[in-house]
Amino acid sequence: MHYFNLIKINATDSTNSWMKERYSSNKCFDGDVVWSQTQNIGRGQSNSIWISEKGKNLTFSIYKEFTDLSIQTPFILSAVVSLAVVATLNSFMIPKIDVKWPNDIMSGDKKICGILIENMFKTSSLHASVIGVGLNVNQNHFENLPTASSMFKISGISYDLDEVMNCFLKLLNQKLELLNHPQEQIIKTYEASLYRRNSPSTFESKGRMFKGIIRGVTPQGLLKVELEDRKMCTYDLKQIKLKN
Repeated sequence: MHYFNLIKINATDSTNSWMKERYSSNKCFDGDVVWSQTQNIGRGQSNSIWISEKGKNLTFSIYKEFTDLSIQTPFILSAVVSLAVVATLNSFMIPKIDVKWPNDIMSGDKKICGILIENMFKTSSLHASVIGVGLNVNQNHFENLPTASSMFKISGISYDLDEVMNCFLKLLNQKLELLNHPQEQIIKTYEASLYRRNSPSTFESKGRMFKGIIRGVTPQGLLKVELEDRKMCTYDLKQIKLKN
């Protein structure tokens, strides 16, 4: 992929941390991608740990600059990256792919990919982002992770990691073009792939369980939930958890 500069390493604690250290030393260039065979302390959303078997999955981070773009809300980038993963999995015929808000990628009710984006700002503008992706490709066993799965477990097919990586980078390059479009258009496309959208679900917020229906997201990335009294409420990631 001519746009991306792929850097393969054997092991690191976290590819996002590796890339951020490189950024702090002024060694990052737009399109740098670090791909680690082993990630010892991979990080997910809300300080969770991303566990990956050596040589079986894709654990990588991308450095992306936005010198020529004005991104109003960082969630728009998260939506675009999620759509690139969805397109990649669809291209390999993995069934029932959705985005579990904000950016976990699901096949049915099984998590197959996690995304962690860390943003760098100059004044109030988004200057650059480190886009971390953990995609379960060929791993067959996930100890104590009943909701985790992989492309292999779902399809029974073993995949070439380089082929999957190249496909994702190609599709990400295409999806990044959406950043030139109105953010409302991006949100609409994202919502079309939103997990459990328009389905009655159970949520937890502040220790309280309640019923509601996911109706979409705001451009800021807040989840829009219609409650049983038809009242529409919005929640951020720390305020609500989808139970089922």
